[in-house]
Amino acid sequence: MNRRLRIAALLSLLLVIVPFGQAHAARYKVCNSVPTSNLTVNVKSTGAKGDGRTDDTKAIQRAIDKVAGTGGTVYVPPGTYRVHAVSGNRLTLKSNMTFKMTNDTVLKMFPTDKKNYSVLRILNAHDVIVKGGTLMGDRNNHKGRGGEWGMGIFILEGSKRITISNVRAKNMWGDGFHVTDAEDVALCGVRAERNRRQGLSIIHGNRILVTRSVFRDTKGTRPGAGIDLEPDRPDQTISNVRIERSKFINNEGAGIMIAGKKARISRIQIQNNEFDGARPLLIEYAPRIAESQICSNRYKPFQRIDKKMFEKVSRPRHTIGMQMPCDGRAQKRLW
Repeated sequence: MNRRLRIAALLSLLLVIVPFGQAHAARYKVCNSVPTSNLTVNVKSTGAKGDGRTDDTKAIQRAIDKVAGTGGTVYVPPGTYRVHAVSGNRLTLKSNMTFKMTNDTVLKMFPTDKKNYSVLRILNAHDVIVKGGTLMGDRNNHKGRGGEWGMGIFILEGSKRITISNVRAKNMWGDGFHVTDAEDVALCGVRAERNRRQGLSIIHGNRILVTRSVFRDTKGTRPGAGIDLEPDRPDQTISNVRIERSKFINNEGAGIMIAGKKARISRIQIQNNEFDGARPLLIEYAPRIAESQICSNRYKPFQRIDKKMFEKVSRPRHTIGMQMPCDGRAQKRLW
């Protein structure tokens, strides 16, 4: 009898564990993710000034540390907050929190000569939301010449369930947004403008959504793409990426670049986007990319001109090319 009771108890425990795991995963609502706690900490209460002069890095990090793990919100009201973006002296978001800025909030980094930086870093964290605001890089007054790894938002090292919504990243020495070793990442309504290397780099990730976003005026160092999907090492793979309803405007390289020379890239959907530039899409060494999943995109072709070796800028015609519409199978989401 005792043996039967033990078996019944074990079965009951298993029934409890399985739904709990499913419920935990269900909390990630992609673009509709919301805080899970009413706790809100205003960065002004931890000493931030937002006056465009004061170093607010430590004050904002204090607010982040207070909210981390609670499901609550760090609120950054209107203002220009000067922050450092290098090494340990930079803003690092943590698990189970929302970082909320307004349309008039700017995080403006102090110029550096370092090759690597990030205005916001999400490192081995889960269930993080970043909303609103502008991240301002140092492209116009960078103190060094080398490197190309200055990022607006850097998502890395096993981060999961990350939502970036209505954030603008501009004038970075490298990328506006960068994803390495992450899964369940959604970039919703973001804008990447005048960044030097890429608007968005995806190096290693799974289940990544880009929707209703703008990637424009990337220029300065190669590849110069709006979005670049490109593993750096054989152990880095990219799969289950959906790019939809976004605009790619006047990027020096491709609107979207897929380069699978070093590792596998598979299961990519590119649909209902608008391209305005010399090269909308470039795919290299990626035989697993199904052309049927790239459909219903619009392309405004450019006309190359060369006047006295001066004006090599492409000027758009007024015609728009339209891909074949997606069939029912192609429209089915990958996950």
